[in-house]
Amino acid sequence: MATDRTRLVEALRADRSLSFAELARATRLDESTIATLLHQLEQDGLPMQKEGDTHFKLVDNITPIDVGDLISQLEKANFPFARQAEVLDTVDSTSDWLNREHHGGMDIHGKTCITEFQSAGRGRRGRNWRGSPYCHLMLSIGWRFQKEVTEMAGLSLSIGVAIAECLKDITGAPVGLKWPNDLWCKERKLGGILVDLNALLEGGAFAVIGIGINLREPRLDEFDTGQPVTDLASNAQDDLASRATIIASVLGSIAQALDRFEQHHFLPDQARFNALDVFSGRKVRAESDGRPLEGVGAGADEQGRYRLRCADGTVATVISGDISLSLVN
Repeated sequence: MATDRTRLVEALRADRSLSFAELARATRLDESTIATLLHQLEQDGLPMQKEGDTHFKLVDNITPIDVGDLISQLEKANFPFARQAEVLDTVDSTSDWLNREHHGGMDIHGKTCITEFQSAGRGRRGRNWRGSPYCHLMLSIGWRFQKEVTEMAGLSLSIGVAIAECLKDITGAPVGLKWPNDLWCKERKLGGILVDLNALLEGGAFAVIGIGINLREPRLDEFDTGQPVTDLASNAQDDLASRATIIASVLGSIAQALDRFEQHHFLPDQARFNALDVFSGRKVRAESDGRPLEGVGAGADEQGRYRLRCADGTVATVISGDISLSLVN
């Protein structure tokens, strides 16, 4: 059932301004609630214009995710856990939400938390990640592995390969991968992957995989990611499909990648990752444990470690989590 906030967004128009009274009639909410929700949406970054203090309109058409349509699209994409998908209007972090469910005793294998807005989305190195509400792909999925945590090297790379190939296929955008967990497009960050891994008492490992992809962001210049950013709409060959369709395609691809990783580790995805590697053949500077390295990007090895071909002919390998890679100017 749609929340009051979602019903309000559905009532807002891009072609004309609506008053408190008109929005109240359309949503069957009182004007005080309308005012409170509009203030929240404005603070969260919904692209909206005010005319005076009483009339509001959207900068562009926005469509909240329809849960029924999403489930239908997930089933078409052969995502095996379609009916376990949870769509939230707003949350602190989809990964934190799933972790709370897990620690509360729920089996969240295959369960997906999808949100229209997250107030405390987490990126790599503790950076905050948040985009305008109702505009992006923001989700996390839980997955149980028979492998131990020490056997999970390269997991974020395999997930990245699945997502990048999926996005290229459905949009034609030249999506690449920046080791170890960023989606990249035309020298700008398109999205990211964050994997929380934990050992299970009964053996094996459990992952909560967070994914954020900029689909259509009206405030790109305001993103605080520490690097240039872009969105999929700016790079696609045609108009984007609905968010439900994109989410379903991505999740279907990820589920296949996770099953393959369980059986074969990163090795089947190594060549595919290296074909998408935005650092390949380029001069790269790395910092690992405070030790500077510089060389030419040579892709990931069979364990997912990044390789640098140094000037003296040696090949240095760096491990995910211990490194910051950047192009040499």
